[in-house]
Amino acid sequence: MSLYNVLRTSSSGMEAQSYKLATVADNIANANTVGYKRADTEFSSLILEAGPASYSSGAVTANVRYEVSRQGSLSYTLSKTDLAVQGDGFFVVEDRNGGRFLTRAGSFVVDGQSGNLVNAGGFSLLGFPSVAGEEPVITLNDTAGLEPVNIDYMNMRATPSTSGTYRANLEADAEVVTGDTPGDNLATSTYTIKSSIVGYDDLGHEITLDVYWSKIQDYDPSGPTPPVWEVAVFDQSTASVAIDNDFPYTNPNPPLGGSTPANPLLALAEVTFDPATGAISDIATTVPASGYSGAVDPLDPAMFAMLNIQLPDSSDPLNLDITGTTQLAADFEPLEVAINGNAPNTVQDVSIAADGRVFAVYEDGTEVEFYRLPLANVPSPDQLDPRPGNVYGITVQSGDLRVALPDDAGNGSLVVGAVEQSNVDLAIELTDMIVAQRAYTANSRTFQAGDELLEVLVNLAR
Repeated sequence: MSLYNVLRTSSSGMEAQSYKLATVADNIANANTVGYKRADTEFSSLILEAGPASYSSGAVTANVRYEVSRQGSLSYTLSKTDLAVQGDGFFVVEDRNGGRFLTRAGSFVVDGQSGNLVNAGGFSLLGFPSVAGEEPVITLNDTAGLEPVNIDYMNMRATPSTSGTYRANLEADAEVVTGDTPGDNLATSTYTIKSSIVGYDDLGHEITLDVYWSKIQDYDPSGPTPPVWEVAVFDQSTASVAIDNDFPYTNPNPPLGGSTPANPLLALAEVTFDPATGAISDIATTVPASGYSGAVDPLDPAMFAMLNIQLPDSSDPLNLDITGTTQLAADFEPLEVAINGNAPNTVQDVSIAADGRVFAVYEDGTEVEFYRLPLANVPSPDQLDPRPGNVYGITVQSGDLRVALPDDAGNGSLVVGAVEQSNVDLAIELTDMIVAQRAYTANSRTFQAGDELLEVLVNLAR
């Protein structure tokens, strides 16, 4: 009977409009939620079969869709850990149970208990642990290899010294050292000038190195013979107490089981200078035996001079570039000393680059890369499964996961110091609310009219 269909149809209409009002309420409530994506209700009709002389009203069904792919506006902040995606892509996050999800909510802070970078929903940001000089190994359709970005993991780190630059001017008019030089490692050794530099071993111990320069050959244009200097590097902690101004790096007592004095010499080389320019023209390294000698870059005719210094308790040697050292008619002057490495110190700040690299900023200003942030995406973001906490799960309809770095494989850009605002437009929501309210009222009146007509039919039977 058509009157019963009227009741059913109007009832389904009220139910559908209630869904519409529910999504409007959610949208308005989350108008200021970072990374929130607007929900919308779409309606479809259900038509019953009808003949020329009969008609039965059908129903309406409501389907909720999420505008996940629609970009929200960016709001810039003063926080270095606030992140936003401009374009396609999501942050990969993890809940406390290890479940992994996608999100656009990038307002991250350091969690005081776990040390992880977490957003307002309590989800931890995931990244690839960094390996020096290497790109992360990414599984394109999986989150394998990702770990929570943890600040505590970065804390109290020591970096050994492995490279550095030493540049100075040596006095061209200095007298030639006659007799023993520091390279002879004898109490009678003498030198022209001494300076000191600082490096660090694997555990972060500070190691002071004494650098001795000795002029061993003067320029003779009749020869011609170029000016030559000896450079010797010692670990200052091995110096002995000097007696009568003796050279401190000697050991008169042979080591156990040996017959020759222990040698604290870490590096020794003879450096030849061009008498016309004062620049280094050659270098011959004798300590260590496998150290660098003079080398010329075929693309650059300038000399490349390097000292290979094996610091105590260090896995890798310190490669000290002395190429910029000169011999000119001026007093000795250290022009540049820059050596990497640092003693153990705590993290003061976290810095994130636009390419996804996460740096720990230590007390001494040193920045060390620890993580690389990827972005993930799916072919149909609007069909992801919304979960509590403003995150999304993968579905069959959304398609397979794709993981890549920012600005790669179709991913958008990573914006640091900004968050993506909700893509809700309050004007649209208020308009939809009024329309849904009126439609709900109209359906209720249709239901009321059908009920009254049924009551008339019932009364006819009395």
